[in-house]
Amino acid sequence: MEIKYFGHSFFRLKGKEMVLVTNPFDASLGLKVPPQAADIVLSSSPIKIELNKIINKTVSREKLFVIDSPGEYEVGGIFVLGTAGEKATFYVISMDDLRLVFLGGLSGKLSDKQIEEINGVDILFLPVGDKKNLSAAKQALEIINQVEPKIIIPMNYQSLSGFLKELGQEEKAPLDKLLMTKDKLPLEKEVVVLNARS
Repeated sequence: MEIKYFGHSFFRLKGKEMVLVTNPFDASLGLKVPPQAADIVLSSSPIKIELNKIINKTVSREKLFVIDSPGEYEVGGIFVLGTAGEKATFYVISMDDLRLVFLGGLSGKLSDKQIEEINGVDILFLPVGDKKNLSAAKQALEIINQVEPKIIIPMNYQSLSGFLKELGQEEKAPLDKLLMTKDKLPLEKEVVVLNARS
């Protein structure tokens, strides 16, 4: 799997056969992202933008499949469980033998039921610095300790220094993309910082 980051909580997950994007945004946020090819769009809240300006074609499907609410979904061998959060939908994604959890729009603690649903996560996409979302590094650390991911990919941040300090990790150079397979997952939890691409 190849993971690229475009800023805020917009990621592209390119699997063996399908491409999934999370929380795409348009130019109104002040960031310009070139049009993307995708088969599935996950959105933490109902989509209020024109997707055809962001997603210009599909990869493996005839039509784009949009998920923006809680429920269970299966699209071309990719399984998605959407669970309702306080203000947003969170997603557990099973794709290419990896279990990913996307907590876009997280604004507080996870419930016991949510923690149970996301148990066994390989890659956790976690907001760590936006004051509108999960801003306290200590809260982010609490969630990491509850779900015990192998890889943590921070999103929605202005600075990572407080978050990395709480985790006891040093700042490192961001990657342009993450290439990951089940057999390459680290034994100890690891923070992977991705460059926001345009």
